[in-house]
Amino acid sequence: MDQGPISRDRHGRGMRRPLPSKLFHHGIARKHFFEDVVAETCDYLKEAFPEKLSKLSWEIEDVPQVSEQEPIRRFLANKEKMQITLYRIPIQRIGKMRISDPRLQIEQAVISAAAALIDADPWDLIHPN
Repeated sequence: MDQGPISRDRHGRGMRRPLPSKLFHHGIARKHFFEDVVAETCDYLKEAFPEKLSKLSWEIEDVPQVSEQEPIRRFLANKEKMQITLYRIPIQRIGKMRISDPRLQIEQAVISAAAALIDADPWDLIHPN
């Protein structure tokens, strides 16, 4: 009995529906997840270091402007505006060391950017005295 390519009834359970791949699921949520982690980390830094980072602002861009002479940046710290710019794609895909937990990878970039903003060591922001 030829049921053709449309019928995909298996074991009498009805039509099978396609399952979205991991890439599809992560593609939708990836940007929102990134924004949420950045916001949470910046809020933590503003609370933990109000004397230095109370005016911290941030923005997210997909990629930085690239020149052949410079390596691709993961962030930019603008001391005059007290603002950090985080570049989502380099942070997620082009790290010096790939961290298996994407949240940690994003938090590391935010903390490094904030540390550059106030001329501090990132460890000082992770482990306050």
